[in-house]
Order: sequence, then structure tokens, then C-alpha cells
Amino acid sequence: LTYDVACIIIRNLLHRCRRYFPDMVPMVEKLQLLLPKLHLYVHKDLCQVVYALAFATGFGLTHGEGVETPWAEFNITGLPTRKMSAGARHDALTDLFNFWNWGK
Repeated sequence: LTYDVACIIIRNLLHRCRRYFPDMVPMVEKLQLLLPKLHLYVHKDLCQVVYALAFATGFGLTHGEGVETPWAEFNITGLPTRKMSAGARHDALTDLFNFWNWGK
């Protein structure tokens, strides 16, 4: 799993899961949190080594930023859908997301 503040979240994640979600502890113990490549260089040197995708087994040349690529296009839909009813907005956004998924 890649997240731009993975090095901060990992510190207390297991402790919090043991406290609030004890049945999820085995899954969380297997979880590997890493930093996406574009966010990597704003972190401390130690984080850049410990949480780098390049040094993790099984990730190949993954950059970890794939989920952020459609944001620019999705943000543009805020203006045209602002005045729509809840149902029309839901339908319009569903159509946009389906089109984006189909285009991948």
C-alpha cells in the first residue's frame, strides 16, 4: 500500500488496530506501507530508504501514484455538477468514473 505519509501512519497503526479492531491485526501485520515515488523526496533520508518502492520486494517499477492521475480531470467536474440535484450529480459522476475506468 502506498500513501504519502506512510512513515507517520505506520508508527501507531498496529497499536490502534489492536485497540479498536483486534480481529484485523493479522491482516495489518502483513501490510507493507510504502511512499509513492513523487512524494518520496520531501521525506527525511531514512524514510526515503526504508519506505522506498525501489527497495521493496515485488513492486517492480511501480510508482504508486496511479490513483492520483485522474484528480485533475475529476476536480473540473465540481463546477458543472454543483447545481445538480443529488441524483443527477450521482449519475453524472458515476458516468465520469465509468468512462475513466473504461479508458484505462
